[in-house]
Amino acid sequence: MVIVPSLDIRGSRLSDGPGSAVIAKARDLVAEGAEELHLVDLDRAETGTSENLELLAAVAHAAGVPCRLAGGISRVDDARRAIDRGFAGVLFSSAVFGDDELLKDIAALGDTGIVEIEAKAGFLAPRGGEADLVAVATGRGALAAARAAQIAGVRALYLIDLTTEGRLAGPPLDLVDAVRAVLGRRVALHAGGGVRDLDDVRALASRGVASVVIGRALAERRFTIRAAREASVA
Repeated sequence: MVIVPSLDIRGSRLSDGPGSAVIAKARDLVAEGAEELHLVDLDRAETGTSENLELLAAVAHAAGVPCRLAGGISRVDDARRAIDRGFAGVLFSSAVFGDDELLKDIAALGDTGIVEIEAKAGFLAPRGGEADLVAVATGRGALAAARAAQIAGVRALYLIDLTTEGRLAGPPLDLVDAVRAVLGRRVALHAGGGVRDLDDVRALASRGVASVVIGRALAERRFTIRAAREASVA
């Protein structure tokens, strides 16, 4: 299981620091053992528009490791633009479940297209994307959505429980188990949100999760990236 530190960008700067620190922070994370990075464009997620792509692409280039882009993306053209700029993968908002035909277009991206299952109490709660898609997708059953993605040919899902994300309340283990029960091993599962300690890392690794995105726990120095990597293979 790959340990993927997260960096949140807003207004061309770290959400908790100056813009000049973004590339330096990414390089620090790699020096600490990160093999991949998760870059979140908060402006796009919150407003639907962003001027951060150039900075984020520069971060991806400077980091020297694969980087994923996330943050309210629901247009395939935007994803292709990011991939052309050097991103190894793009995470699509759960808003894309508002159009099953769109899922087929995402599937055509292969391993670079990852679809988020942003769940709250078992139902989708997209946090960004085209408004018309969000309106249709909101409230759709998370497991039914996961199955629709599989049928469309999507190769990877990113699972996040919005009731624990950002609160150090534990990773989405129940959601991982439920989706795995429906899809088996035919779709790669990634997870994020709520990771508190190395036991959480071990729990996800034992479930065959391909990667885990970790933000707050690493920022608060609850454990190191190297310790998490060791726990993920223990």
